[in-house]
Amino acid sequence: MKKFLLRIGLLCILVCGVFAVLTVIDITFVGSQYQYSYNASLIDKMERLKNTRSPKIILVGNSNLAFGIDSEMLEDAMGMPVVNMGYLGSLGNAFHEEMIRGNLGTGDLVVLAHTTYADDDKISSVPGAWITLDCHKELLGIMRPKDWGTIFVGYPNYLRNAFLLSITGKGNKDTYDSYSRTAFNSYGDVVRRVESSQMNPEEYFSKEKELMPEINETCINRLNELNQYVEACGGKMVIAAYPIAYGEYTSFTAEDIDQFQKQLETGVDCDIISEYTDYLYPYGYFYDQMFHLTEDGAYFRTEQLIVDLKEYVGSFER
Repeated sequence: MKKFLLRIGLLCILVCGVFAVLTVIDITFVGSQYQYSYNASLIDKMERLKNTRSPKIILVGNSNLAFGIDSEMLEDAMGMPVVNMGYLGSLGNAFHEEMIRGNLGTGDLVVLAHTTYADDDKISSVPGAWITLDCHKELLGIMRPKDWGTIFVGYPNYLRNAFLLSITGKGNKDTYDSYSRTAFNSYGDVVRRVESSQMNPEEYFSKEKELMPEINETCINRLNELNQYVEACGGKMVIAAYPIAYGEYTSFTAEDIDQFQKQLETGVDCDIISEYTDYLYPYGYFYDQMFHLTEDGAYFRTEQLIVDLKEYVGSFER
């Protein structure tokens, strides 16, 4: 037994040593290679979140928010500063939710808009997580201790790719498309929509069937814990709908969406401020993929969100 424990201890020391050496190589010789990537937009989003006074509106979710909100329009209508934390769906719901911890103040309104409420409470994309973290230590706090075991295995592969970008001079290049850090405005909205990336909606949705959003206990329990945290910080958390492509190729009905909302309402402790059926949009409002809106689509979605938020805020004043 002692020999077994000794071997385990030596293995742990070896693994830690290897990662320590790789980290030194990363920081000293490779450095950040993704400064202009879509992922790097999180640096700016976190900076705005930390530096924006309370009370503020914080939008939390995936790229349905990044490509689907006019934050300045929302800010003007609500009279509160807005921070759009809409980010990258491949990292999973839990990652998006963790962004706001430690950055809330009294009176903050957290508006959460997931596109599904079923997940395994894990980081979905290990490569995406490493590209996001890159060499930015200020982002490390987003990762939960339970996540590190999942993403550590991807570190050597990330470092190899970053090293190749470094020695070939291909790192830190701006793509000047919608998936670049420079495509975002100061609020955290994507404002660069390249015409050549505009999809043919009929062709796209005839092949890419939008599925019904799902709900599981893992996600609901985590959201209820997050709601308690937000309230303990002096804020409020609400759930808003996401843009749903709806037309002849959609695999569900408006009644199905209504039933989904009723099920969600029975599970979460926070208020749902939207009628999801108000967010059923024709295919022409979608930009390059599911959940990503055109400029017109973002305008109408923001307009509806303003109606929902004003009704919610007004309910406390009556």
